[in-house]
Amino acid sequence: MGWSQPHYSPIHPARRGSEGGPPHGIADVRAGLVESPRLRTAFVMNDELLLHGLVHVMGQSDGVQIVGDVRHGDGLIERLLLMRPELLVVDVDRDLPLSTLLTELDPVPKVIVVIDREESPARALDLIRAGADALVDRRSPSTELLNTVARVLDGQSALDAYSVNTLIAELRSQNTEHELDYARILTRREKEVLALLTDGLDNRAIATDLFISEATVKFHLHNIMDKFGVHKRAALVSAALRGQSRQMRGGAGGFRSATSTR
Repeated sequence: MGWSQPHYSPIHPARRGSEGGPPHGIADVRAGLVESPRLRTAFVMNDELLLHGLVHVMGQSDGVQIVGDVRHGDGLIERLLLMRPELLVVDVDRDLPLSTLLTELDPVPKVIVVIDREESPARALDLIRAGADALVDRRSPSTELLNTVARVLDGQSALDAYSVNTLIAELRSQNTEHELDYARILTRREKEVLALLTDGLDNRAIATDLFISEATVKFHLHNIMDKFGVHKRAALVSAALRGQSRQMRGGAGGFRSATSTR
């Protein structure tokens, strides 16, 4: 990822996942931050270099309180239950599916998954279905990571630029001939809201673009999610892009064309 080299001592493996507080070095990153309500944040990953880079960058966010990190493997669930994270930053582990991990945690935290664009694009789609609130590629610049974190802290779902491309590549490769034509069951305004959502706009930007209130945007998104049978924004974007992919192959033009005349 595009961050500068962190300047703190390596995290000793014996201290990783300690319930007593953040590992050595993490406190240095947080020094000088303005105290404000922040989400308790824990990291789950085996890559030490990646961990240090993420801690260095995310330590710049006022909305993050780093409480510790832990490796994948034995004792992971128990340590996370002790940490009580409200935000979980994880890398991909083939031995523990994200859905299984989240099933074991109560309350369920928000989740940012760090992916590798060289892996199968299907992994990105699977992670969204499993409950990921955000995906960010490990090679993304630090600004992309901070923007992703900010959107998750604001209660939204987020995909960085690389993750969007990865997801679209996977969706276009799938056979969606039996998908419902969702565009036909949405109202004109719902199509407009959905088109802007898939363009990456948040609720405020959608409201500004359509000259409606944020409350109205939320109302439309709730109705759209009901029609799509999903409960998270990321899953909604995924389903919408699947519909767009099918319509483009069939010559219908997708959701954007449905709103281009307004």
